[in-house]
Amino acid sequence: MKIISLNAIEAQEFSSSFGGVMYSFRLMDKGNAGVFMDVYDGVDPVLTGILCLDRVRLIRSAYLNFPGDIMFVDQEGFTHPVYTGFGTRYLLYALDEDDDDGVGM
Repeated sequence: MKIISLNAIEAQEFSSSFGGVMYSFRLMDKGNAGVFMDVYDGVDPVLTGILCLDRVRLIRSAYLNFPGDIMFVDQEGFTHPVYTGFGTRYLLYALDEDDDDGVGM
């Protein structure tokens, strides 16, 4: 398990390695609609339009062959992420396949 570094900005792109494969992510805060994430393997989309919620695994589908998962965890309570707290209040965890859901609790 590791923490993926985020900036406190409304829209950003970043990359992270999972199982030896580099994945690209696009993160967008859409105001009252919530925070959404897109995940790409190179230029191929793995999942798009994922609604980011507190302590909920974002990939959750083994059939996608994504090695592990990612999850936001509110460090000060149990609210869903907003961009102003990215990297401080709302941490994005990269989970290995054998990590349990107790992270951040």
